Amino acid sequence: MTQLPQPPEKRWPSEGPQIPNPHAPATARAPFSKAAIAGFVISCVGLIVFAAAGLLGAVISVVSLRRIRERGLRGRGLAIAGLIIGVLDFVFYLTAQFLVHP
Repeated sequence: MTQLPQPPEKRWPSEGPQIPNPHAPATARAPFSKAAIAGFVISCVGLIVFAAAGLLGAVISVVSLRRIRERGLRGRGLAIAGLIIGVLDFVFYLTAQFLVHP
């Protein structure tokens, strides 16, 4: 009698591309920091209005950066952008005040 060849050894997981399980539970993402959104928006409004609103936006952005770090929230990039825009807006505001009223 002839002997049948052994089946190949199964390896798990296969080395091919992995397809995610559509029935797996979705991983929960951290919520977005509302203070980061507010700081960014106020800083951008300060650019349009050209007033001291940039300082308020920068302060709110710093507070949101602290909350993001402590609570693990999302929105760090938005808070940093709000901080930079707010500081630049306030510097431009002060420069214009000293140029107009020496």
